This record gives sequence, C-alpha cells and structure tokens, in this order.
Amino acid sequence: MVRSRAVETWRYVDCGAVDAFENNAQMAVLSRSASDAGVGIFQTSVWGRTHLNVGWFDDVDATLDLAACERLGIQVIRRPFAGGGTAFYDAGCAVMWGLMVPKPEAGGVDLDGEIARMQPIVLDALARVGLGEVTFQGSADLRWVNDRKLGGISAGDFGRVLSVGGFLNVAPPNLDLYLQVVRVPDDKFKDKLVKDMREYVCTAQDVRCTALTYEEWRDALLGAVTAAGIELARQPLTEVEAAALTKISNRIAGDDSVRRISSDRFRAEHAEHAVGLANHKGRKLCRAGVALDASGVVAAAMMAGDMHVAPPDTLDRVAEALVGARADDDSELRARIAAVWEADGVHQADATMGVTTDDLLTAVTKAVAAAAASPEG
Repeated sequence: MVRSRAVETWRYVDCGAVDAFENNAQMAVLSRSASDAGVGIFQTSVWGRTHLNVGWFDDVDATLDLAACERLGIQVIRRPFAGGGTAFYDAGCAVMWGLMVPKPEAGGVDLDGEIARMQPIVLDALARVGLGEVTFQGSADLRWVNDRKLGGISAGDFGRVLSVGGFLNVAPPNLDLYLQVVRVPDDKFKDKLVKDMREYVCTAQDVRCTALTYEEWRDALLGAVTAAGIELARQPLTEVEAAALTKISNRIAGDDSVRRISSDRFRAEHAEHAVGLANHKGRKLCRAGVALDASGVVAAAMMAGDMHVAPPDTLDRVAEALVGARADDDSELRARIAAVWEADGVHQADATMGVTTDDLLTAVTKAVAAAAASPEG
C-alpha cells in the first residue's frame, strides 16, 4: 500500500494596493498570525502610492535629501526590521510577495534553504508571464541582460518566524523625480556592469514589451505555488489583524523612525568630538561613523549599510561594542566587531554574498581616518 504524502498548506492573503506604511505593517501582523496559528502565510501586494523606502540599516542622510523629499511631497518610510537599500517606488510600478513560516522548534535556521525553496516557484511564475529570460544572480537578485536588476528576493529571521519574499519591477518609475532627491553612496555601482541608475533599473515591461498587471503576476505566482504541491487557503485579513495593521502603520510613520540611523543626527549629537564617516563596498555597502575623544578612544559609533542580516539589532550591537575601543588598534576593533557579527544567532541569507567582519572593520577604519583628518581630530 502506497502512503499519500502530506500536502503543505499556506494561508493566502491578497493585500492588493497598499501604501508604504500598510505594506511594512503587514509583515509584523502576519508574522504574529503565522506564529500563533502554526501555519505559513503567503501574501501578495502592489504599491498603491509613490514613496521612498529606506532600508532598516540605511543611513538616511547618506541616501536621501529629506528636505527635498518634503518639498516635493514624496512619502518616506524606513522599512521596519528589513534590510536592503533605499528604493524608490511609483504607485503601481512594483509587485511584492512574501511568506512567513513558524520557525522550527528543532534544528538551526536555514535562510538559504528558505530562499532555495522559493526560487523555483518565482522562476516558474516568471516563465508563465513571458519573463523566462530573467534569472537569479546569486540567490538574491533577479537580473536581465547586462546585469540589469528587475527585482529581488531575501530571507530573514524575525524571532518566532522565518520570512522569505521579494519584489518585481513591473513598470518604469519616474526616475527624474527620484534623481532630484537621491544621494547615491560612494561605490554603490562599483561591482555592477551597469553604472547609471537609469540603466540599472529594469522592468517587466522592458523585458516583454507589454505591461504586466498586478493581477496577472498574482495569478501566475499562485499558479506556481500550487504547481509546487502547496495548497493555498484564501483568507483576507481579520478584523483584529486590520486593527493591528492600522496601529502599527501609524507608529512607523513618524520622523523618529525615518531618522533611526542618521549621520546628520550623529554629527550633531557628538559635535564635541572628532567625527568621521565612511563607506566600504565589499559584497554589500557598509557604512560606519565614529566619534573619537581627545585620547583617541571611540566615544560613540554608528553602523549602517545596504544589507540583510538578522536579528534586526545586530548592527546596533556592533556600534555599541565599539565604544571604548582604541581607534588605532585594528585588532581590538576587529575582535569587538567579531564578538557580535560572528556570534551564534546572527544570520545572513546567501552567506557567500554576505557582509564579513573585515568588511565592517574596513568601514570603521576608514571612518577613524576621516575623524583624525577632521578639524577636531
């Protein structure tokens, strides 16, 4: 007698058109629901309002002119607990998807495994909508010819759940508007075949020469999930979830959230010290800031960058660990960084393309040199 294999079932939520605050609040709300119910939750959505989306670890002042954003009426949000860099989205120009699954009680966290499970589903969906030429570069980026980026996928450890999800550019954004407010960090495109932002961003419309609607992509993605042997139980947000989403949206809309990591604020708070800030582009862009006292000791530090790492306080703890170190002692600086970055419980998806201790150390030593060269140094 042949035993039938148990079929995995995910709850599916069609979130539709959302603004930046709703989109980011959904992750917190649905992650809690996935953990409580012990079942994976899959969701899809599309941007419903033009905005700039700042990465959790980004130094907002290094990537955006916030005064220009305010003058032009562009909404700005910092993604809560999610890495990556700053991105610009016009209403309707990108579709998103995400899966939250309860963390297994036994065994280690395997973020690469979660991405590997989602990759063939995404590639199947792309083929269904005429985007079969698009491939993954590493495990994270969806690229077309000449290294042009069409979208991406990432995974993270968020306490009680693991999350894997991504986005796909479906229509060209207004890059003229974006370029009025963006500050492209040093070496952002150092390792890219395409050096100009206008050429770097690619869309589904560029690839297949016709528009791709949210509904077409959603249906293709759901078809690919089903073809992978996963059942979908459709269930919209409950009243409790909707209320929680509104509460969280209001909380993350404040200026304090946007300026969580801010080099302008760092300089102002440590004006009595010699302050230096610097970037280092390893596999990902790393940014460091240091404030040195008169004896050359790190009085305060700031760590930032375009990266995905969990838990979400990891870079904050690296910055805290640097306080009290001799700025001219690279061995001590490295040991303090490694004590946090290489500890159990710190995870990066696609470790071969992740940030290393030495990447962070290089950013810090560059910042130290900049502080020493400052008028106060």
